[in-house]
Amino acid sequence: MSVVTFEPVEGRPSLLSQLAGLFGARPRTHRRVTPDSEAPALSWPGMAGLSPDEVEAWRPICDVAARLAEAPPPATPAAPAHILDRVLAELEGVAAHHETRDVTVLFADVRGFTSFAQALRDNPRRLADLIGGILDPLSDVVLAHGGVIDKYMGDCVMAFWGAPDDDPDHARHAVQAARAMLGAMDAVNAWVAEAFADLGLPRIEIGIGVNSGECVVGNVGSRRRFDYSVLGDPVNVASRLEGLCKDFGTPLMVGEETARRLTGDAVLQDIGQVALRGRAGRQRVYGLASAAD
Repeated sequence: MSVVTFEPVEGRPSLLSQLAGLFGARPRTHRRVTPDSEAPALSWPGMAGLSPDEVEAWRPICDVAARLAEAPPPATPAAPAHILDRVLAELEGVAAHHETRDVTVLFADVRGFTSFAQALRDNPRRLADLIGGILDPLSDVVLAHGGVIDKYMGDCVMAFWGAPDDDPDHARHAVQAARAMLGAMDAVNAWVAEAFADLGLPRIEIGIGVNSGECVVGNVGSRRRFDYSVLGDPVNVASRLEGLCKDFGTPLMVGEETARRLTGDAVLQDIGQVALRGRAGRQRVYGLASAAD
């Protein structure tokens, strides 16, 4: 089995820097990545300070990294290189860095995916192909509009705008991305109709919730698992809005703060004030205007 070895430029490269280099960050402590079938397993210099249990925990990642080193780099990595560079710089200075940022958060969820999973219950590989074929183009839209993919949760993708790079117009960019996601579904469904013709699956639809506000942005988790993410009430509201799409018969629900920043934009229409699960009071929400569908 091939393992990954690194040729250091200066000092001993950190394991995190080594991994990040595989995903597009500019080399700072390493010059190149090479598979070496003669090297002992887990030969990364960064492993030296880990306990035996920690080394074993990293073994699957090492195997994946070895395969990545031998494969062409992805055309559009989930985290653009400049984001990885900035995150690495922050991690090397302060292990748990957080900052308060004004951001816009988006949740996009596949409608009725439970029925698709049931139809493919005996073929999990095809189920994975299906969800990948849906989430890939949606993720491409996020990246094309300057967003950051936060995480995938089954058949849902969470993304945000406004961090780590400043984006004064992040609310507009997020809504534009949401509309582009909806526009991408025709191509997605054409692919599904061909690739899964034997199943006769119904048309796949998505619901999207978008909301803006101040959030904590940074390393969420622990030193054993890094997750650059956003936390805060605006995130919860965006998730709740996505869940309301089906109730109001619209594929896109937008929070009041996001809509306020799009003053004069005819894309949205006022739906009224609604109660959001888990929140006191009512909040004004907006949907996609019929002329903008």
